[in-house]
Amino acid sequence: MTLVLGLLGTAVLIGALGPVYLRGLMSPRFGPGTALAGWLISMFAAIASFYVATALLVLPHGLSADGLIGMAAACVNTGRHLWETVLRLLLAGLAVALTVRTCWVAVRMGRSASERGHQHLTALRLLGHTEGGDREAVFWLPESTPVAYSLGGRRGAVVATTGVARLDGETRRAILAHEHAHLRGRHHRLVLLAEIASRVLCFVPLFRTAPSAIRVLVELAADSAAARVCGRDGVRNALRTVGSERLPTISLAMSREAIELRLRWLEPRSRFGPNRVGRGMGYPLAAFTSLSPAVLALGATAGAVLWLCLLTAPPI
Repeated sequence: MTLVLGLLGTAVLIGALGPVYLRGLMSPRFGPGTALAGWLISMFAAIASFYVATALLVLPHGLSADGLIGMAAACVNTGRHLWETVLRLLLAGLAVALTVRTCWVAVRMGRSASERGHQHLTALRLLGHTEGGDREAVFWLPESTPVAYSLGGRRGAVVATTGVARLDGETRRAILAHEHAHLRGRHHRLVLLAEIASRVLCFVPLFRTAPSAIRVLVELAADSAAARVCGRDGVRNALRTVGSERLPTISLAMSREAIELRLRWLEPRSRFGPNRVGRGMGYPLAAFTSLSPAVLALGATAGAVLWLCLLTAPPI
C-alpha cells in the first residue's frame, strides 16, 4: 500500500506542478531538445505512475509488489477497512474509463488528421508541382507571398510557395531546412499526442498546457536544426520573411508560433547545440527534472508511514 500511495502522489505532483518546474528547462542554455524531452517524460511518468498504482492496488494481496513489503498494511491494517475497497473500485473504474476515452479520442483525432492530410495532399498534387527526392521533396504552389509549412503522416510533405523560391539562397535554404526538420523529428506526431492527452485529461494542468508548450518547443527544435545548417542569421531572416496567412490547422508552419520568443533564442548570446551543460547532459537533466517529483512523493509517503508506525507502536 505504501508504494501505491507514493505512485499516486507522484501522478498528482507531476500533473499539478509539471508546468511550473518544467518552465526552468525552457531556456536557450539547455536547448529545445532538453525541454521537449522534459515535457514528454513528465507526461509519460504521470500516466505510468497512475496505472502502475492502480495495477498494484487491484492485484490480489498474494501478488502484491509493494516495495516496502506491505509496511503500510502491517502498521494500520488497511486491508480490513472499507476505504481501501472503495479506493480500489474508484481507481480501477477511473483507469478503465480513461483507457476507453483515450482510445476513442486517439482514433477519432488520428483518423481526422489523416483524412485532412490526405485531402490536402491530393489538392496540392493538382495545384502545384513537386521537386526533389522522397525525403527532400517540396510541393511548390504558384503564389507570390512567401509561405511554407509541413504536413505529417506516413510520407509527410513540405509545402512552399513560389514566393519562397524567389528569396535569396540562404533564407530559402533556412526555410526548407526548418520544415524538413519537422518531418525528421516526427514533430507532427508529438503535437498530436499532446492534443490527445489534453483532450482526455483537460482537468490536469500538465496535460492542459502541453499542446501549446510542445508546439512552441518543436518550432524551437526545428529552428535549432536549421541554424546548424544555415546559421542563426539565415533562420532569423526566414522568420521575418515568411507569412502565416490561411495555413492549414494540421500543419506545422515556421511563422505561426511564438515568433518573438524564437527570435530571442536565435540571438548570438543564445547558444544552440553544445550549451553550458553540454549536449550529452541535456537528456539526463530532463529525466532528472521530470522524475524528481517521484522521488519526493515516494520519500514523503515512506516517511509518513514510518512516522505512523512509530506513533502506533506499543511501548517497549
